Amino acid sequence: MDTPKRISHPVFGAGELLSMRKSSVGTQNECQVRFDSGLQLWIPSSRIEGIDEELHEAITENGSIIKGEALKIKAHRMIEAFRLGIVPTQDVADFTFGREREINMVSSALTSLANGKGGVIVMEGEYGTGKSHFLEYVRAQAIKNKFIVSSTQLSTEENQPARPKRIYRELIANLRYHDITKENTNGNEFGFRDLMRYASKNYQSPNYLGIRDHLFFAPLLSRINKIDNHSLKSEVFWQWIEAESTKEYAIGSSNKSDKFYAPYRISGGWNIPALYDFSTAADFYCYLISGLSYLSRSLNYNGLVLLLDEIETIAFLWNNFLFERGINFLEGLIRMAQNDPLLKKVNSQMLHNQVRPTPYIYKDSYVLLILAMTPEPSTNRLKTLAYNQLNLFPLEDVHLKSCFETLVKYYKIAFPDFVLLEPTKKRILSNALMHQDNGIRFFIKFSVESLDALRVNRKLASN
Repeated sequence: MDTPKRISHPVFGAGELLSMRKSSVGTQNECQVRFDSGLQLWIPSSRIEGIDEELHEAITENGSIIKGEALKIKAHRMIEAFRLGIVPTQDVADFTFGREREINMVSSALTSLANGKGGVIVMEGEYGTGKSHFLEYVRAQAIKNKFIVSSTQLSTEENQPARPKRIYRELIANLRYHDITKENTNGNEFGFRDLMRYASKNYQSPNYLGIRDHLFFAPLLSRINKIDNHSLKSEVFWQWIEAESTKEYAIGSSNKSDKFYAPYRISGGWNIPALYDFSTAADFYCYLISGLSYLSRSLNYNGLVLLLDEIETIAFLWNNFLFERGINFLEGLIRMAQNDPLLKKVNSQMLHNQVRPTPYIYKDSYVLLILAMTPEPSTNRLKTLAYNQLNLFPLEDVHLKSCFETLVKYYKIAFPDFVLLEPTKKRILSNALMHQDNGIRFFIKFSVESLDALRVNRKLASN
């Protein structure tokens, strides 16, 4: 670029465009701009006025520039999500503002995991600060960069930390990754069954992916290629190893002559351990998760990223017995992710199930664990164990303004005939900022609903 081109930014003002590059953390282009104020920053191209329309437009997952009808569809998708106060998963990187410090910490942790060292980040923030949005951002970036990722939210009922099997079940159900054997994935995500089938094809001599002595995954992988994927029994088998209930299929005898014959019963002859529903089985589920992370490295992925939200749920387990069981499981996850050598053997300091006690860690762990929570004294015991702590604060006005400008940009793409005068735009932004204490979700929802009301009222007035 021989002669710097003049551009403008809604927050930083006028400046000169110095160069452009593809974003390392998003799916769009970035512009290096030297502003008249003296600031020199890399800014997403979608937030800059005065450059060619093509350079404004986002780049899709497969690297091609979208415009025309495709861009309009993307804009409508975003506006529909904004009406709920959320951002579509595939657009989360393009709509993340003011989180440079947080992004840098997570990027550093992902790099460490790719180099073989896992870890833990405890992310704390009040309701409305954008914890769930940031976790979704981390999820998207991790999948994009050859990690296997899963996430879940804790609850006081179905998904409480005192029941490790239920947490494991949700993590397995939500496990996702990209197929690294293909150059262009088109954004397609794969799940646990796909990973197990892929691993089973590579579970061969001489090293059997290094997990031949794993109590669960070794017999599982040796069995997968022997089942008929088109039979009901295979579906029962998958549900069984995914920690789903199979009682309606499994209760009864495997003997055909018996009155209570259960044709799809998974018998002990499979030599695969049962997935115990004990509160003391934290050792076994940490062992499974660490084994899964070890398997991910054997398959040339960078490791396993686990995202757990609503950790403060532990405070609402008023039963002290359940509280201690839940704390033990979360502590086990933290120490497992940090590859604590004391947990590579049965350790009397931690709870162990009495059916089949196991170490909390299988060989070595390759896990990045991110725990998100609101401030809660009951979680202090967990925070003291984690190496990295991150406080998520509400976005500053400058970042909320950037968020609003981008929202307006996509709104105009979705509704090309919509005209928004500058004084009206400033009034809507001013009103939205007055409600920012309600959180970023309310800010987004309020902004788009204000634009909707303006557009609909004009349409009614013209009829």
